This record gives sequence, C-alpha cells and structure tokens, in this order.
Amino acid sequence: MFKRETMREFRVLARLELINLFGLNEYRYTKDANKKRMKRGLFIAAVFLVLVLLVYAGVTAYAFADFGLAEKIPMLFFMVAFVLQLALGAIKAKSLIYRDKDLDLLSALPVKGVHVVAARLLRLYLEGLVLTAILFLPGMIICGIYTDAGVLFFLNMIPVLFILPILPAAVSAWFGILFAKIIAGMKHKVLAEVMLVLFVVIGIFLLSSFSSPGKLFYDSTDSSAVTEESMNTEASSATDSSVISGDEEKLSEDGTEKQSGRLSKAERKRKRKAEEEKLKKEMEEAAKSVVRNIETGMPPVRAMGNAVLKPDPVRLLIYLVLSLFVMGLTILMIGSNFFKLSAGLRTVSYHRDYTLGALREQTVMTALMKKEAARYFSSGIYVTNTIIGPILAVAIAVAFWFIDPADFVSTRGLPVKVTITAGLPYFLTGFFGMMSISASSISMEGKNWWIPRSLPLGTKEILGAKLLFNLIAVAPVYGLMEILLLFTVRVSFMERLWLLIIPAVGIPFSILFGLFLNLKFPKMQWENATEVVKQSAASGLSILGGFILLLPGLGVIFLSPFFRNVMNLFVMFVIAGISWLLYRKIMHTDLDNIS
Repeated sequence: MFKRETMREFRVLARLELINLFGLNEYRYTKDANKKRMKRGLFIAAVFLVLVLLVYAGVTAYAFADFGLAEKIPMLFFMVAFVLQLALGAIKAKSLIYRDKDLDLLSALPVKGVHVVAARLLRLYLEGLVLTAILFLPGMIICGIYTDAGVLFFLNMIPVLFILPILPAAVSAWFGILFAKIIAGMKHKVLAEVMLVLFVVIGIFLLSSFSSPGKLFYDSTDSSAVTEESMNTEASSATDSSVISGDEEKLSEDGTEKQSGRLSKAERKRKRKAEEEKLKKEMEEAAKSVVRNIETGMPPVRAMGNAVLKPDPVRLLIYLVLSLFVMGLTILMIGSNFFKLSAGLRTVSYHRDYTLGALREQTVMTALMKKEAARYFSSGIYVTNTIIGPILAVAIAVAFWFIDPADFVSTRGLPVKVTITAGLPYFLTGFFGMMSISASSISMEGKNWWIPRSLPLGTKEILGAKLLFNLIAVAPVYGLMEILLLFTVRVSFMERLWLLIIPAVGIPFSILFGLFLNLKFPKMQWENATEVVKQSAASGLSILGGFILLLPGLGVIFLSPFFRNVMNLFVMFVIAGISWLLYRKIMHTDLDNIS
C-alpha cells in the first residue's frame, strides 16, 4: 500500500513536469491562433537547429572515418555528448530543480521532497536524452558502416543511448545547488548569475582547446611542405625529359606548343592531387594525436568507447550501476532536504527606505531607456543569453593575437584562392545577431504591458526606446572588438574598412530583426524569464539573423579583391535596405493588437 501511494505521488509529479515538455501540450490544446503561430515558428527554428547539429555530427564522424579513425568515433562522441549535457544541465539545473515560483505551493501540499526532485531530474534526463540522440546517433551509424559492424552493434546503440544521459543529469543537479548557493549569497545576484554562466561557457571552450593539441590545418612554416616552386621545378624537369625523348605530350590539348616552365592541365591536376594527399596526411596525424591524448588522459572514456564499439555487457552494466547509484544518491540526499535547501537558496531582496529628494525632469526617451535598462538587468537569464554572443566575438578578437585567422581553415589544395580574412567581418557580426536583446524585449513586459500602452506615447517612442537601448548596450562591446582587431589582425586598408563597416551595418539589422520577430510572436503570458528568453518563438527564430549575416562571408572569401569589394558594397546596401524596411514596418505597428 505504501509503495503504491509512493509511486502514485511520483507519477503525478512527473506528469506535471512532462505534460508540457517542449510546449507540445500547449500547442495541442490552445485555441489562440497567435499562440499556435508562435509555436509553429519555434518548431521551425528547432527543426532547423536539429538539422544543423545532425549534419555537423555526421560530417565530423565522416572526417574521422576518412582518417582511418572510425573505431574511435564511439569514444569521441561519447565524451562530447557527456560533456555537453553536463554543461547545459549545470546551467539549467538551478532554474529547473530549485524554482522559487512554486515553492510555497509545494510546501503546502502533502508531497515528499524526494518525489519532487525525482520528477524534475526525470525531466532533466529526458531533455538530455534528446540532445544525446541528436549528437550520438549520426556518429554511431557512420561508425557502424565504416567498421562493418554487425547487427549487435546497432542493437547495442539503443541501451547505450538511454544509459549515457543518466550520470551527467545527476551530477548537474549538484552544480545547480552550488550555483544557487553562490547566487543567493551575493549582493548583486544578476551579475553573479551572468559570471557563473560565462565561466561555464568559456570553460568549455578552453577545455576543448586544451584537449586538441594537434592542428587540423596546414602549417605554412613546415619545411617539409611541397612548395609551388618545387612542384614547378619537378614538372618542368618532367616536361624537358618528355621533349628529349620525343614524347608527343609536349603539345597541349589545344595543339599549341607549351611554353617553357608552364604546367600542363594534367601536371596541374597531379600537383593538386599531391597537395591534397599531403594535407590529408597532416590532418590525419593531427587527429590521431588528439585521439591518443584523450585515450591517455581519460581511461574511463576509452573504456566506454571500446564497450560501445565491441559490445561489452559487463562494462555497460558497470556504467549503468554507477549512474543509477549516483542518481539515486542525488535524489535521496537532495530530496530529503529539498524544502530546507530551497528555503536556504531562496533569494531575499532588501529594500532601503525611500527618501524623497529633488525632483528632476527627464526627456521621454531617457525615462523609457532607464525603464528598459532596469528590466534588462533585473533578469540574469536575460543578460546571460544575450551577452554570450558579443563576448565570444571579443574573445575571438583576442585569440587572433595568438593564432592567425588564416590558420583556422585549411585552404591548401583548393582549385581557387581563398582569403579567410575577407569573411571575418561577417563571421564576427554573426555572433552579435545570434540572440539580440530586442528579440525578447516585448515579451519581457509580460503582464505589465498595459503600463506603457496606457501612457500618452506613440509606437515610435515605446519601440524606439527598446531599439536604442539594445544598440547602446552592444555598442561598447563592438567598439572593444574593433580596437582589439586593430592590433590582432593584419589586413589591407579595404579589409580593415570592411571590418569596421560590416558589423556597424549588420548589428542594427539584427536588432531590428529581433524586435520584428517579437512583435510577430509575442509571449506575454509567462511565469519566469526562462520561458521568454529560451523557449519563445521570437528568441528561437532570432538565431536565424546570425546565419543570415554569416552567409555572405562564405562567398566573398573566394572572390578577387575587386569583386570582393563590389560584393561587400552590394551586401551592405541590401542589409541597409532591409533594415530600413524593418524599421518602417516596426514603427507602423499598432501596439493595441499585441496581447
């Protein structure tokens, strides 16, 4: 009887946690056409992101398989899926497990903290399971094809997929306690939350950098490189030999006599093939070096990779038992003290006594800007999600001090000349457009939206303040990035000019695009800022703004300087024109229709 009541209580709490997972239940039953449209937009953005991750995982696995490292794919993808879920879970655990909004309600109900924690960890596990499936399955399929694995390998993928996310979900719950405790004890809680998230994100990048000692690109300083001069010399020698021996190949394909020292089409093809083979060999050695370092430094990862590659029930059972033990211990320890911990982690605000001072008159725009700033800096999750992109752009500008931008991508062996630095303006601008402040500025008003609507102000003042605040917020970061690029990137005058102009035009576009999406897909009914910043259609679709700004950069790197400048100028006019149209559309919006 006791067990039956216990399981019933857990099932009810788990159902409440999972009933609206990914917003599917709300989309199914809502009668509001606007909400259905918003959910569809969010679904499109999610499908696009999933496809990008699937393609990226598949291409990465194919590259390792092509290097002869197909047997190492399970180990590498196991590690990536584990670390990524652990990092994302650590960021999300605080808001998912220790929620202030329903603590009073739960405290009044006859429920046990163990069941509450178990239900919420189940949700964290299922969300991690989806991420693991997206990253893990493409690599495993390619590994199975290249290693001629049997049916047992593919059948083994299913239990491994369900077992892998258990341990990172349990460990991330402890990170949630740590983060919540640190934030609760800080005076400036929003700043503390932002710094912790940035610490996790930057830590992941540093960890990935240190775990990859080999370079996956061509090193132009390599003395053993096959230079163009040496290839020309060899080709010329071969040509002279064929002429002396009376070989009829001395005539080119069009029947004209070859000039001395020139390469025929066949010789150029052989030269290109030799360069490609050399590049592939260098990348293969670098990849093998990375794999060796992982195997040496992380024996458990190597053991699990081997257990997946050659199904080892004993090792998998040991990992399962360990994962369930840690999960059970986490549920028991946190659940037994859940309400006490939640009360201790609850943030408390202290208000000073208000003292009436001298009244100051301010312009309408200044007052609205202060309101926008107060709302923005009052939410840690809002600041965190919108500041990571610009911060990463600055971090990349600093990284160029140590690494030449041309070294990020190998261009050796390509049939056309590639100028990597020509795409830098678009690449850096894309970080500013991934998640703009304006994409959530309307939705963040929430139930207080009636206040600005009731003021004797027009659309131009209310929405103009949101645009201007977003612009002012990113302007210092843009200025810092440009100053750093002056010292870290050596380019021509025109490329320097485009590094300055393209972000200056692209950033306003991303701000206008974000606000336009938020006007089309507002989310005014929400319980916490996470629903607006991370789960709304506008914030999800605004990521496309970064990709839009990135796409031209993939084309200009193949153009000659003259056509590159013409292309940049054309793109700038197009982006400026679209920005002007978006601005006109936004300023003619009827705010009374937003609800």
